[in-house]
Amino acid sequence: MSEDLDLAAQVHYSFLPEDYEDDRISIAVSLRPLFPLGGDYCSVLLLDDRQLLVCMCDAVGHGTAAALFASRINTYVLTHAPLHPSVCNLTEGLNAYLCQRLGETGIYTSFYATLLDLEAGCMSFIGAAHPPLLQYDKAQGICRQWPSAATFLGIMDPMPLDCCDNTIFLRPGDRFLLYTDGLIEVEGAEQELFGTERLASVLTDHHHLSGQKLNGAVIDQTADFAADGFNDDVLLLSMTLK
Repeated sequence: MSEDLDLAAQVHYSFLPEDYEDDRISIAVSLRPLFPLGGDYCSVLLLDDRQLLVCMCDAVGHGTAAALFASRINTYVLTHAPLHPSVCNLTEGLNAYLCQRLGETGIYTSFYATLLDLEAGCMSFIGAAHPPLLQYDKAQGICRQWPSAATFLGIMDPMPLDCCDNTIFLRPGDRFLLYTDGLIEVEGAEQELFGTERLASVLTDHHHLSGQKLNGAVIDQTADFAADGFNDDVLLLSMTLK
């Protein structure tokens, strides 16, 4: 049974996107699983020569059910995003799909979608009960937080809150972090959570790094803080604008 589970995990996580890089952006994906199978997943999809879609989800629970649920989300994103390149359309459509097809499972998910227009130099995004997207603004030398505005997906259709995306301009040297809550919910010696503020400070301190070096620094700093190690899966995706 253990061999079957290990093999299932190998197959499941093989669908995670590889690191991506061109002359405009660098994207690095890092996974630190606590359980053989889980619901942390992300998608990196180049829609055309100017638009890049980056999404992340964290389905509740662990094990085979959460992993399969996350895989269905990934499949939906891959098949529908090219047809409707809008973060609101994608998020609302995904919510309807999960409610209609998988609502009886009782599983739901957080979700964050970003759509980068690398030619126009802007990014639209929306979060659904997912930890805030972090942006290191190189020009200002500060770290901004872009919290979720929508609720979990897969609970109610239509969504109880209107979908409202945000748009920001992209500048060379800016860095972005998408991550699951396993990264910020580790506990220190006094049982305090690592939290988003500490993560923002780590990003600011290591903004000179990019790719897997940045991801490694973030995970190492979090691990040093944790009194008893990680207590959940961690999925981390960093984007660096060139």
